[in-house]
Amino acid sequence: MKKIFKKFLSYLGFELKKITNQDDSDIYIDLYGSESVKNSKFYNISTGAFKGFGGGINHPCWTNIDVDKPWKNDKYFPGGVEYNAESDISHDLLSMKPIPVETATAELVHSRFTVDRLTDEAAQYFFNEVHRILKKGGIFRIVSTNLDLDFRAYKNNDKDYFFWLEDSISIEQAFLFHVVTQVSILYNGPSTEKISDEEFKQLLKTMNYEDALNYCVSRCSPEIHKNNRYDHFNWWNQKKYERMLSLAGFKTVYLSAPEQSASPVLRNNYYFDNEHIKVMMYMEAVKN
Repeated sequence: MKKIFKKFLSYLGFELKKITNQDDSDIYIDLYGSESVKNSKFYNISTGAFKGFGGGINHPCWTNIDVDKPWKNDKYFPGGVEYNAESDISHDLLSMKPIPVETATAELVHSRFTVDRLTDEAAQYFFNEVHRILKKGGIFRIVSTNLDLDFRAYKNNDKDYFFWLEDSISIEQAFLFHVVTQVSILYNGPSTEKISDEEFKQLLKTMNYEDALNYCVSRCSPEIHKNNRYDHFNWWNQKKYERMLSLAGFKTVYLSAPEQSASPVLRNNYYFDNEHIKVMMYMEAVKN
């Protein structure tokens, strides 16, 4: 009967899927001990982008670290969860100040939709800090946009990849808006020098695509970005992650995928790996 029902749903364009257990605290206790669970030694770190304090992650075992701002007035996600002084930590990664967590005390660190909104300098400082606060054997999982996927879509004129934008938008502007928002002509925020389709094509004729994107980033204003954190400000791919995470001290760095974390608790897709997975990159680093 179950197989017949599943086939019927498939015919209608639906899928029958088991709901992931929301209460998985017993797994945390088994793996990390009751003391770490009691003191929430699992840190989800964001940079004030969107979806409320903590970027939409609200697991009872985790401590959210994010920017304390008027989340309920967020223009993209009104009504977002606000900072709770009893359970959260207020911290701005763009400040490049130490994360207020003791050295070698974190079991896991998770971050999504964050490094795309940091300068290279702030990202390197962030990675250094994560390496400092993690215990030996602790895992750092990062979810971000993927320049290599974006660029493949650009080269293939694959507008379906940029599914959130209108078809009438050029592939150049779709690409720029997703990777370095400020320089796209689609950007309607504070004034910054935009890059036209023709200029972008010319950049790619004279530079490799990573250097071209670095140039695009150099045209952005960090000061404008501080007040418009929803916008993408930087690019990432596996090679760049491996280089910068190694500089932070991580010796084990690898590409992951949705629901394929080395940590069993991070495979719970009720809380993690559940946003725009078709266009995201998943990286992990282990403190040896």
